[in-house]
Amino acid sequence: MIACVQMKLRAEDYRTEESFAARIMGIMERIRVEAGEGRLLVAFPEHIGTFCILSNAPERVWAKGSFAQASKALLLHHGAAVLHQMVVHRVSPVRALLLARSQELERIYLSPFVAAARKYEAWIVAGSAALRWGQTSRVFNTAPVITPTGQVIYRQHKVNLVDMEQKGGLDLEPAPLNYVSAVQSPFGPLGVAVCLDAFHPEVRQRLQGLGAKVFIQPSANNHPWDDWQQQDWLRSSFAAVAENKEFELAVNPMLVGRLWDIEFQGQSSIIDQNGHVVQAQSATEEEILIRKDLLN
Repeated sequence: MIACVQMKLRAEDYRTEESFAARIMGIMERIRVEAGEGRLLVAFPEHIGTFCILSNAPERVWAKGSFAQASKALLLHHGAAVLHQMVVHRVSPVRALLLARSQELERIYLSPFVAAARKYEAWIVAGSAALRWGQTSRVFNTAPVITPTGQVIYRQHKVNLVDMEQKGGLDLEPAPLNYVSAVQSPFGPLGVAVCLDAFHPEVRQRLQGLGAKVFIQPSANNHPWDDWQQQDWLRSSFAAVAENKEFELAVNPMLVGRLWDIEFQGQSSIIDQNGHVVQAQSATEEEILIRKDLLN
């Protein structure tokens, strides 16, 4: 069975690490109850872990009126650690904040998914987060794949970055194309293409050449879900599976909701070679798409 989570951002879910953990465990419990017994693959949206950098922040951060103001307050709160990273690695303040908070961010983000994978015996593509690569100064938009034993067996780094991820935004690093690989699973080889990567033929061709059968596109679209955007989105998972038959199935979980003045919209979908198998009804509300008759 496959579950595609259209998760809605809510500030209260990121205020503490406990609230984020409760949110993820609640979603997974709901899915397992509806799914019943059996093999389970769950895919979450892009960047749901990135906002864990706000977890446990003081109230003065949350009291700000915009995401930019909150980010500045968070930088000041971790000023000494940020300055240290800036001096040592010669990076921007935003990259330095991600480096300074890297261990705590990764723990807050991944711990609930690891626990949920074990408790509910599920394979999970845990959306993504801005994660540090080892002890380097490199920070990628990374989508982890977790097994039912709670093992993080793979981390897919995003190759093609959107504006909010580049120098003027999160200051992430684009991954080389040869970092893209397929993951063996009971559902067939999984190919993860993080949002914009699914629009790029070279990423899809690499995954296809590596034998991927299930194409997973964790996404976070920070533009209005208007007619143009909906039509343009067909160039990603829909084109890969329904038109070009590059993969047997695509799962596209999308982030919705807002934090301060940053808003995400989109309609999640599970797609087979005949077209949309199932699609979210709303582009702004939380939904969980489930198909029990796929990849049995």
